[in-house]
Amino acid sequence: MREHRSTRYLVAAVVVALVTSLLGVPTAFAKSTFAGGPTDTVLYVPNDHTPIGFRFEATAGLAPSTDYYAKVRFTVGTSPDPTTNRGLTWNGASGAWVPDLGGVNWTDFPVVTSNPDGTITEQWIFAKFGDELSSGTYHVMISLFSNGTTYNSSNVPAVTVMDMATQGGWIHNGSTLAAGSAGRRVECSSVASTATVYALAKSEADLVDSDSDGVVDNEDYGPAGVSAADFRLGVPVSLPFNTYINRTSQITSSFTLAVADTDIAHSGTDQVAPSAPGSFVVDPGVLANELSWTAAGDAGGSGLTGYRIFRRVASGQEKFSNPWRLIAQPDSGVTTYIDEGLEAGVEYFYQIRAVDAATNVGPRAEDSGTPLQFKAELVRTFGADRYGTAIAISQSTFPPGSTSTAILATGMNFPDALAASGLAGAVGSPVLLVGASVTASLTAELDRLGVTDIVIVGGESAVPASVATALAANYTVDRIAGADRYSTAAHAASRIKELTGDASFAFFARGDSFADALAVSPIAYSGAIPVLLVRPSSVPTITSGAIGVLGVTDGVVVGSEAAISSGVYATLDTVLSGSIPRIGGTNRYETAKLIADYAVDEGWATYSYIGLATGLNYPDALGGSGATAWSGGVLLLTDPKTLSAPVVSAITDNKGEIATVEIFGSSNAVSKRVGDAVAALLE
Repeated sequence: MREHRSTRYLVAAVVVALVTSLLGVPTAFAKSTFAGGPTDTVLYVPNDHTPIGFRFEATAGLAPSTDYYAKVRFTVGTSPDPTTNRGLTWNGASGAWVPDLGGVNWTDFPVVTSNPDGTITEQWIFAKFGDELSSGTYHVMISLFSNGTTYNSSNVPAVTVMDMATQGGWIHNGSTLAAGSAGRRVECSSVASTATVYALAKSEADLVDSDSDGVVDNEDYGPAGVSAADFRLGVPVSLPFNTYINRTSQITSSFTLAVADTDIAHSGTDQVAPSAPGSFVVDPGVLANELSWTAAGDAGGSGLTGYRIFRRVASGQEKFSNPWRLIAQPDSGVTTYIDEGLEAGVEYFYQIRAVDAATNVGPRAEDSGTPLQFKAELVRTFGADRYGTAIAISQSTFPPGSTSTAILATGMNFPDALAASGLAGAVGSPVLLVGASVTASLTAELDRLGVTDIVIVGGESAVPASVATALAANYTVDRIAGADRYSTAAHAASRIKELTGDASFAFFARGDSFADALAVSPIAYSGAIPVLLVRPSSVPTITSGAIGVLGVTDGVVVGSEAAISSGVYATLDTVLSGSIPRIGGTNRYETAKLIADYAVDEGWATYSYIGLATGLNYPDALGGSGATAWSGGVLLLTDPKTLSAPVVSAITDNKGEIATVEIFGSSNAVSKRVGDAVAALLE
């Protein structure tokens, strides 16, 4: 039974290594120069991630028939400078815009191949300037890299990088282009000479993800449905220009963009952009931001049709801003929008623009908001008794047909059950409890899970032979057991190594008490880590032998010196070749919190989910270990009648991160008073 329904997310323990491979690329590059560079002199470049396309060539200075990585650099001077470079280059092979990070990511850039005579035939390359905080005079450089040498172009024309909020705007086609226009050169040139190119790109389809939304050639800036022949160029305000396709077909002559930060359909009948929306406010909500504004006006005659809402977050790259992403297009009569499913504590930036029927886009209105953490959910999962609670936890955690193997432990005493959590994690099974006989509710849950194989943890004194015989009528039954609890734990650890191939790390807990072993049970489950047992004042022979046989090199001693003596710790520290920290508090409740903090610090778990069980009995916490591990959370223990101080501290310190607290067991196991105290802390 569960008092509230919640969605359980399976969180797999995955270690992700982010490695930049530079094999074959030296850390210090030789530098050289090749004759050539941009062959189209573009005078104006937007600073807001608007792509530009131009052609470049190499006429001398390169090795013959050699592959080179190619990048476009925008640099203040005529030499590369990592402090001023702000360029991104389009790699069509990988489908990504690649930032200029100096020499550390050459292999991310597109590849060009020199001719047998060491030249590169004139070809298109696409780039953009990616820092809205920078503008002014820059130089365009083509840089090539191969075999440890960087070759910079001899031709580095100066360009003006425009602050698009105040110095420039955009133009796009206001009507359907002629058939065959897709992928052709589109440029804005001086009214006096076509050789003076203000802006240059290709029309769609140009095989470029121009709007950085992850999809190539889905851009549709002008009339709806004609994106295959669409184009969009960044141009300066108040400077007349002519627009051409392939320099032969003139689209518009002597056009002037009148208002900055607008996007004009410059061949349409209406060439007046709407005004900016007024009173734009972003109001943070629960994992959502609510946007509101007053309606924009339209003086161009075609009529307001709606709005475009863009969003971005701050960039992790110091030199680059993130591009704006279109997230919604509400109709003209709408003046509110709720942006949902956001991450708490992250600041989101918004931009809204009005659009008219001629596809003119007005100036921006901007604001930002940081959504709030949603209220944490408190749930209680329990059954009629400890056996029913274990089944209820399994039902709320494991989908039907999710495992072919189930781990069974006795619900009558704790010693053999202490070794069950790591083994359950190795097979992806819940830990189910069984008494003196097999109940119909147990077999119903086994069948719901799709179980064909059962592993009983513990000898016949813990789980009677009659239980194994009854189960064997419908399942394949295996038993892991030793002469005592210490031996059973060692045998369970050996099975973990058989299943996973590794048991080099283990937890060490006292075997004459259950609390400390339960505190690590979710971590043992999620990592399939053995829990080996020791006596408070000695290390059993079976345990020390298991360390050698399993190849355990590192571990954690769980419990203070009152639980596991300094002599036992010294013995373990001598036997193990690696590290073996001790984690223990003044009592079982503090130890559980310290274990939780350790797991979070190690990246094994988070405080987004807390499992909570009584610290005075073992069954509910044991059954909850799988649920806690599957939710990527931590397990805390409490006094059943009064919420323990370490739990109060854990919830208070991590309140902003907590999404769910799940109490395992009925109010007889963890009192209503404790549940009410948790609920009050979550308010």
